[in-house]
Amino acid sequence: MRPSVLDAILPVYVSAARPPRDARLVSFGERVEGSVHVPLRQLGREPLVEAWRLDDDVLFGSMSVEQETQPLAQIAHDVYARLIADVRAAGHPYFLRMWNHVGAINELDEGRERYQLFCAGRHDAFVEAGYHHDVDLPAASAVGTHGHGLVVYFLASREPGVQVENPRQVAAYDYPPQYGPKSPSFSRATIWRDTIFVSGTSSVVGHATVHADVGAQLDETLRNIETVLRRATPNGGLANIAAAKTYIRRAADSELIARRLEGVFPSHLLVEADICRADLLLEIEAVARV
Repeated sequence: MRPSVLDAILPVYVSAARPPRDARLVSFGERVEGSVHVPLRQLGREPLVEAWRLDDDVLFGSMSVEQETQPLAQIAHDVYARLIADVRAAGHPYFLRMWNHVGAINELDEGRERYQLFCAGRHDAFVEAGYHHDVDLPAASAVGTHGHGLVVYFLASREPGVQVENPRQVAAYDYPPQYGPKSPSFSRATIWRDTIFVSGTSSVVGHATVHADVGAQLDETLRNIETVLRRATPNGGLANIAAAKTYIRRAADSELIARRLEGVFPSHLLVEADICRADLLLEIEAVARV
């Protein structure tokens, strides 16, 4: 019998002062030596790092562009084209999970929101590489950072995961044109062996944002996560979640959100970040057990 792979690739959020030496690290706020650094402010009492312990079947990688010297759509295209080529060359051609941190994600640039420009470049890179949107897309998140750079990190595997969609939501790759000239290229979740990677999830029903109140958006977000987990596995639900990260647009909302989520997730990180739509106040991503 194959040993549990989840224990090998489960993220944990641990003290930034004592990061594990045998893990791949992601730091937020203050940079931690040897980590992929994301310039976002952490919310919480103690600085934490995201730590991934990997086995040989899973590849962790990243690419950062600190200063934009080309249009964002071109940068996103080139970063994704390079990453696709790299994982294929490394023998881990299947993206399982991708994290995208886009500078000034809600600002207008070239007459369009920068998130839409990022989506256009990512979409074209996947299409050019032969990806099929209904079977090949990884789980993903895309949130804003300060400045005008781009940070992408990922997990890729030797074998493909299984793409999962949420029946309460239109698949992102089928969004209507009002959300941009090219659709967002990600799945709502990916199953890989005994792990479920849940994409960044918000208060969206169908394809529309619902609720203006942060508490109501949090409730809707949790309903969406529970729904996609039930679609992924018969007994799925919030209790399956092993670790989660919550992105919060307004730091003033963090106390309410932290209080509501206390005890819900065994390992949890709160980060201040702009969400991909200006009317969304929070986004939650998770890793769960099948």
